[in-house]
Amino acid sequence: MNNLEQGANSGTEQVPYSVIQHNVDNISLTASEIGQLWGTYMAQSMSKCMLPYFVEKCKDPDIRSVLVQVLDVSTQHINSMTELFNKANFPIPHGFTDEDFDINAKQLFSDSYMLIYTRFIAEYGLSNSQLAFTISTRPNICGFFEGCLNDFKEIHKKANEVLLAKGLLDRTPTIPIPDRVEYVHDVQSFYKGLIGQKRPLNALEIGHIAQIVKSRSIQNALILGFGQVAKSQKIKDYLSRGKKITDKQMKVLSSLFTDEDLPIPITYQSQVTDSTESPFTDKLILFHLSVFIAHSVTELGYATANCARLDLVVTFARLVAELTDYVKDGIDLSIENGWLERIPETAERKELSTNKTH
Repeated sequence: MNNLEQGANSGTEQVPYSVIQHNVDNISLTASEIGQLWGTYMAQSMSKCMLPYFVEKCKDPDIRSVLVQVLDVSTQHINSMTELFNKANFPIPHGFTDEDFDINAKQLFSDSYMLIYTRFIAEYGLSNSQLAFTISTRPNICGFFEGCLNDFKEIHKKANEVLLAKGLLDRTPTIPIPDRVEYVHDVQSFYKGLIGQKRPLNALEIGHIAQIVKSRSIQNALILGFGQVAKSQKIKDYLSRGKKITDKQMKVLSSLFTDEDLPIPITYQSQVTDSTESPFTDKLILFHLSVFIAHSVTELGYATANCARLDLVVTFARLVAELTDYVKDGIDLSIENGWLERIPETAERKELSTNKTH
């Protein structure tokens, strides 16, 4: 019997996997987990300020039931994250509080828009929770984000059902069903687009463009409403600039569909009332816009990775650069007003090593 066989047949007892136990509280949070918890807390605390106002103003009982469900979920998420932060001895972010909204302000958005907006926020939550779940390792953190994923799935499903029942669900364009499987044989014809004739948009490209245009349309109505009620002139000017950028980007993206005789997704600007009473603080408005823009940049990144026509890739890159420049100015405004909470950072080792002992 060789050494390998002797080792295999030795009397060493194998420890079952299930017996290995760890105290989760003794496992340090990773930078990824801290970042995702921090960002999720900020976004959920913002939602917890907007949703009570939406629930108060909504008159449609079907839509209101969805808004109440989302408010309950946001409250549960905030409570769960507070518990996680406390167990890790991590300072709870300030985020947003009852002082950041006025439930008595006049209705700023229609009931329909509030439901469309809620569905969009569920999509944002799904995207972020999936990433957070993927890059987390601690069992309780993974469990929290898995719960978030399930919650946002339910909200998205319920919002879809109500939108469909009320004839408000905006679908992407349809294309002819192919009658056979085909392969690409001409490299140049597949990638062409910058000069001369372009190949038709494929299903993936159409889906991404439609999603981006829909997001821009929802964002456009939000900026329009916020621009009516913002108190600071600097914030008003910033929102006005954002409206022009969004209008221009929607025009560019919509032209991709009109060139192919495809229908353009609907717009929502008519869903904004004429109220000038602000339900939200300028701090919340500015933060909300940064969340929207971050999601827009993510959508453009996904689209770029899934599009092969060169004109689309160039267009998406230009739109990202424009949004990046705009959001930088928004961050500057937040810093100027003392509104920007610092995201947790690693230690500044060089500074620590040069500090003189006393």
